[in-house]
Amino acid sequence: MLLLAAQYLTYAEAVTLYQQLQAVGVDALVKSCGPPTFPFGEGMYYQLLIEETDTTSAQAVLEAFEQQRTTPTILHCPRCGAPEPAPVSRPAWWKRLFYAGTTLHKCPGCGKEFPR
Repeated sequence: MLLLAAQYLTYAEAVTLYQQLQAVGVDALVKSCGPPTFPFGEGMYYQLLIEETDTTSAQAVLEAFEQQRTTPTILHCPRCGAPEPAPVSRPAWWKRLFYAGTTLHKCPGCGKEFPR
């Protein structure tokens, strides 16, 4: 019998978790789930199913993956590597248009602006 191991994963997260489970010898099934995407109707998220007999061997991998997934990452400057760049409060109009949907950050050390 298959049990739900993880759900609402992005494609990259599903592939990573699948490979980690394969490394410890646990076979997994990846299925699409969630609201449909257009025009094809597939789910926009993924879920991983494992055999009921493999739950004990997969438990450590699943806990480590969930811990890594829920821990917020610290943003670093791509140029100098300084941690925690500040968001730009009022970018120019063309930057607001070009970077629509993202937050523009500025490094306090080197002054580089980059989206996140």
